[in-house]
Amino acid sequence: MDWPVRYNNFVKKSAIGVDIGGTSVKLGLVSLEGRVLYRETFLTASAQGSQAMLHLLASRLVGLIRRAKTMRVNVRGIGIGAPGPIDVKRGLVYFFPNIPGWKNTPLRAFLEGRLKLPVWIDNDASVMALAEFRFGAGRKTKNMIALTLGTGVGGGIILDGKLFHGVSYSAAEIGHIVLNENGPRCGCGSRGCIETYVGNGYFARAVKKHLKAGRKGLLNRWVFKDGKELTPLLVWQAAKANDPLALEMWRKTGAHLGTALAGLVNILNPERIVLGGGIAQNNKFLLSAAVRTIKKKAFPIASHSVKVVPAALGVDAGLIGAAALTF
Repeated sequence: MDWPVRYNNFVKKSAIGVDIGGTSVKLGLVSLEGRVLYRETFLTASAQGSQAMLHLLASRLVGLIRRAKTMRVNVRGIGIGAPGPIDVKRGLVYFFPNIPGWKNTPLRAFLEGRLKLPVWIDNDASVMALAEFRFGAGRKTKNMIALTLGTGVGGGIILDGKLFHGVSYSAAEIGHIVLNENGPRCGCGSRGCIETYVGNGYFARAVKKHLKAGRKGLLNRWVFKDGKELTPLLVWQAAKANDPLALEMWRKTGAHLGTALAGLVNILNPERIVLGGGIAQNNKFLLSAAVRTIKKKAFPIASHSVKVVPAALGVDAGLIGAAALTF
């Protein structure tokens, strides 16, 4: 039976979205239209170990369900985006790379037993892709690739309107496409993954190497004379001011990213590629270099039918996409 939607003394359909990160956990009430109605956050480190965090998460969710009732919002379920490999069918967390203590944890079974609501769990990059597909930059498509560019490179794939997981739910590890088998060592143990050319830490170290080798310009002055921290944001600001090294680094990084995306375009022939995360948002230097490389390296018929666009939902994508798992 559908819940009624009334205004004034209204009852509104919604779901709870949970975005688990290495630093914090975000929770929110999200309407079926993808609007965040209420949000709150707690620090991941405030709970020591997986059991303590499980009980803290359950407690916060109980409080959020109570708040939903006071807001006259009816919760249909809970969706969770988690930063690691997930058995989507069983709701099992294999492990979290940056949160110790989680191993083969039956997260869905635990929460459903405590909260008496249906729970869905997926990888955080997949839920970002779902959010952009349903409510953001991927709307009105059927086939889409989404990437989050940050410390690592996460990916999500939508095929024929549905999230693609692969046979063991480990698909879309786009950050670990190998560009150079003799390239830099990646955190996954391999060499030359796209993450080693695009990830925040790798990118900053590559820029610093050029500066220490004597490259002059605005970045050099900002870092060594003004004492500013070398971050992708600082390099983006320098590029906007036409610093030669900054422009060169973004073009190189965009070309590396475009090479990986060209392969995906040839294989999947998507309508749209959505780029999110700190170094991608509004970064015309990265975006234009990636697009040029795709057009140069992908088959023409596939490269002409794909659009590469920035993500639209920003920091709310995780919450919205997690909630959308229940829709």
